[in-house]
Parts: sequence; structure tokens; C-alpha cells
Amino acid sequence: MPTTPPLTTTPPNPGAPNPGAPNPGAPNPATAAPATGAAWIALTVDPRLDAWLTARRNAGATPAEITTALVASGWSADAAATASLRSLRRSDRHGLLYGTLCWSTGLAAVGFTTAAHQLLGATPDRPFAALALTVSVVATPIAAVTAVAARRTEHRSTHAVWSPSRRAWFAILATCTAVVGIVRLVTYVYAVIASLTAATTEPLLGVDLVQVVISLTVALPLFWWSFTEWRRSNVVISGLREERS
Repeated sequence: MPTTPPLTTTPPNPGAPNPGAPNPGAPNPATAAPATGAAWIALTVDPRLDAWLTARRNAGATPAEITTALVASGWSADAAATASLRSLRRSDRHGLLYGTLCWSTGLAAVGFTTAAHQLLGATPDRPFAALALTVSVVATPIAAVTAVAARRTEHRSTHAVWSPSRRAWFAILATCTAVVGIVRLVTYVYAVIASLTAATTEPLLGVDLVQVVISLTVALPLFWWSFTEWRRSNVVISGLREERS
């Protein structure tokens, strides 16, 4: 029977030859420099690296700590972050939880602001406003319940916060929120400039400012929350923050 190499807290050197590479036609990993481990990871799967990652994860090490160890052994930060998340991607079971959380939160915010804009408009579409408000009312408790469930999951498992699904969903929510807020603000600024320069005959109403304030009041906290949660799931950013502290 083949013997398993001993596991230590020292990461395997990506520049060392890999006798267990399954593809003999792949380029020799011994020619790759330690600082460019990403290319080496893409070329071959080293069982020593997988075993080391699994052992460190089971020992309770966070991806940030694993990244720090890999960087100390000569890896680049990006390559180390990629490698530290490999073992987590295979067992990521949090996609539904964080997808539901981000979707319900986004729908609750969009439904509320849409209903407010419709009711404050010159010609409000009240049935559409009622539909949007219904979506918001239904999505809000779902967002609250899933937020509590997510916090409990992260408290039970120290690795839940590093879920790739968590990082992706919060990135999507932050991006969509920023786009909506910026578009709304730019639209109002254009309306003000067009009114001052007489580029349009439509008067500038105070209700337009109120609508922008409503949008930004919802968008800014939502963006800050989702962006902050995305940063928590980013291995490189979190690792750098831990090193500074």
C-alpha cells in the first residue's frame, strides 16, 4: 500500500517536484517559482497540498491563517488565497442560506423604495405600489430569519464566513446596491442642472429630492453592510487586516 506523507504545519513547497501528479504530460511543477503558485495549482493537483490543507482546516485554522503560512513559505498572496479556499469549495453547503439572505434583503429594499416612489409621484400607480410593498413586507421577515440563521451558522462553524457562496452573494448585493444608488443620485443631479440651465421645461419639485433621500437612506446602509460582509469573506483582505492588528 502507498504511504501517506507525514502532515506538518509547514505548507508544501510549490516549487518542489510532485511525484503524485496524475497527469504525466503536464509541465513539471519544479520549474515554477514559489511566488507564482497559482499557475502550479492550475497545472496539477498535489495530494500533499490537499492533505496539508485538510489537516489545517480540521485543526481549526482559518483561511487567513493558512494564507499567511503559504505566503511565509514563498507563495504570492493571490495564489495563497486560492489554495487556502480549495478545501472549502468542495464542501460549501451555504449557497442556499446566503442566497436567500441576499435575495430577500434586496427584494425588501427594492419593494419599499419602489412603493415610496410610486406613492410620491405626480401620477402614482397605486396597484403597482401595493404590489411592491407586498413584496417588501413578505421579504423582510424572510431576510430577518435567514440573517439570524446565518449568524448562528457562523458561530457554530468558524469556516462558514469563508464560504465562497457567502462572498459571491454579498459581492453581488453590494454591487447592485451601489449601482442603483449611484444611478438615482446622478439622475437627480442631472435634473437639478437641467433645471438651472433651462435645458428642460419641467420644474424641479421638492418631491424629487425626497425620493432621492429615500433611495439613499435605504441604499447606503445596505451597501455598507453587504460590502463589510464581503470583506469578512475575503481571505486576502482579512489576512492583511489581521496582520496589521
